[in-house]
Amino acid sequence: MSFREKILWATLLGGITPYLWYFGSTGLAFASGAGQATLSIGGLVSAILIGLVVMIIAVSVIAIVNRREGSMNPDERERRIESRGFMISYHMLCTGVILVIGGAWLGWTAIVVIHVLAFAFILAEMTRVIVEIHGLRRGY
Repeated sequence: MSFREKILWATLLGGITPYLWYFGSTGLAFASGAGQATLSIGGLVSAILIGLVVMIIAVSVIAIVNRREGSMNPDERERRIESRGFMISYHMLCTGVILVIGGAWLGWTAIVVIHVLAFAFILAEMTRVIVEIHGLRRGY
């Protein structure tokens, strides 16, 4: 497994856990009818900060352990894989922003708009990471 792939796996696994927990519990609250009462900016910020701290620690550990192997200078194949990941995540983000605009037009509250927008950004980033891991595993 290449150094770049290890970094991507650390980013995915370290980042997806707090986001999955937070947005999963928020989604279940909406489904059960509690909805607006469970949404808070503090909870969202906490999930984002926990995800960032976990990702920073995981990437730092991988960089220290693989000090000799580590090179983040991409070759041509890795540039194509990155480009493909950015392209697909851009489409995911545009879809999320259009959903947010439609929801705001339909009367969503500011808290719901912020949560859906944050979810769109996080989903786009996780999609980019997954596409890049898939491309590196496949050897495009």
